[in-house]
Amino acid sequence: MGSVLLAFGVAIAGTVVRTRRRRGGLVPQAAAVAMVAGALGDMIAELRAERDPRRAVIRAYSGMERTLGARGLPRHAYEAPFEYLERILTGAQASAHSVGRLTNLFERARFSEHTIDVQMKDEAIGALVALRGELEAAT
Repeated sequence: MGSVLLAFGVAIAGTVVRTRRRRGGLVPQAAAVAMVAGALGDMIAELRAERDPRRAVIRAYSGMERTLGARGLPRHAYEAPFEYLERILTGAQASAHSVGRLTNLFERARFSEHTIDVQMKDEAIGALVALRGELEAAT
């Protein structure tokens, strides 16, 4: 549900920005960030309730990708997670720590059979919370 809400919020923000650009006006960046931050807040609450730590870590990373995509830094289909990380760190107003930690956790959760525990889930959520704060502070 949180993923759906985040995707919906990002889609609305993108549509509004494109429409305003065509009409000659531009949505204030603060309004777009507020929409994305609200959707991220909903997703964070849902991730905290997620019982499967592996699924929570993967969904947290997906939320980060959508959020950065809404800010003009989408992941290209040909990019591996760490290639994307390298590229976005030059263009995003987010710290290497939060984005890097979430990428590391995602790689482990998505591509390995190692155990993903509640502590890792909490770290992923913490990284997403930090990212939301950094994006809000950047406006």
